[in-house]
Amino acid sequence: MKFSKIALAALAAAAFAGQAQAATTFLTGASATSNNYVFALKSLCSGNFVVHKTSTATDALGNFFTAKCSQDFDGLTGVDAVAFNVAGGSYTAVQASLGAGVPFVQDTSGTTTVAGTTTLAGVNLVVGVATSGNIQSAGGFLDIEPAAFDADLLAPFGGAEALVDKTEGAQFFQAFGVAVSNSLYAALQTAQGLTGCTVNSLTPACQPTVSKAQYATIASGSFNSAKTNINALFGVPQAKLTLCRRAATSGTQASSNQFFLNTFVGQGPNFGASLPATKAGYPASGPDATPTFEVQEGAGTGDARTCLNAAGYGIGVLSLENKPSATSGYRFVKLNRVEGYDNAAASKATAIAGEYEFQFQGAKFTAAGAQSNPVIEAIDAALANIGPTVFGLWGAAESEFTRGGLNTNSLVKN
Repeated sequence: MKFSKIALAALAAAAFAGQAQAATTFLTGASATSNNYVFALKSLCSGNFVVHKTSTATDALGNFFTAKCSQDFDGLTGVDAVAFNVAGGSYTAVQASLGAGVPFVQDTSGTTTVAGTTTLAGVNLVVGVATSGNIQSAGGFLDIEPAAFDADLLAPFGGAEALVDKTEGAQFFQAFGVAVSNSLYAALQTAQGLTGCTVNSLTPACQPTVSKAQYATIASGSFNSAKTNINALFGVPQAKLTLCRRAATSGTQASSNQFFLNTFVGQGPNFGASLPATKAGYPASGPDATPTFEVQEGAGTGDARTCLNAAGYGIGVLSLENKPSATSGYRFVKLNRVEGYDNAAASKATAIAGEYEFQFQGAKFTAAGAQSNPVIEAIDAALANIGPTVFGLWGAAESEFTRGGLNTNSLVKN
């Protein structure tokens, strides 16, 4: 069969139009589960999969990245790219979808790739791509439900009750851990008599332990002995301690506040909650500075890691999705003598077994109403079966314990 030039041109135009229909979905929210978004989308790409991002690192995504498939993602007709801005953390799933827009990585034209390493192994990356635009997101994932966040963050959107119909529990659970700088890790090992262990000994047998009460003392905004005498708290040589916390919009921070300070279930200081330490309350310098204690606040997970990587004593909370390498400046410690981080067990075995309790069910927020965005639902479904090698996150199918769909509930056996 012969085609005229006009017919061939029409076919080419139709093919181009079909390609042009593929669109990008824009999501904001939790940075802690970033790697898992990428692997979920990779599992939905039957073509060539590449992540375009601003950061030049090969072992971390950074806060701005776009997952691009050479064809539509499986089951998502017309969607071949999903762009993420996780710079502000979980609550931006609400803020950037109901309020002002934010920039994203929109240029996915780059073809020069580098191989991802450590937790990004198996992913091809295009690095150093600029962000652009000012776009409202469709919503995204949170480490903990919106009601766990500060009232002043909820108020512009009608308060927690106004967000209920747009929020639903996700099909995955996530564990968090207390991370310390290498110098504090080594000092704790010595103080706790862990002989034969070095700063690069990451096995549970060589991990020092911090109690829930000790970390709550540090994380509390109340002035106490932890702010002046780290030796009395941990038995380590006296030195300045830096609390590497996240910004108020961070779900990791909201999860930490709930677990250690009772902020969500306590519903305020008069009902058992303690206010968290802030950078404004404990600045690094100035007339209000405390020489032995300071607080740094970072918007993204990467900012918290940077703080922990610095010299000196640092401590903070990270999701156990993070996997310190031999060159990382931080290490995870046990919590109440139970390890959360375990390189061999993908940092979730003790949590799944109910032994490690610093875990919460994720949440998903959709601006147009719960379950209305097919991309969010597809990622959630993929995360529900993410597999045994993904760090710090497990799907509903693996879960042995639950909080009954509300993270103020106690952890109980299914």
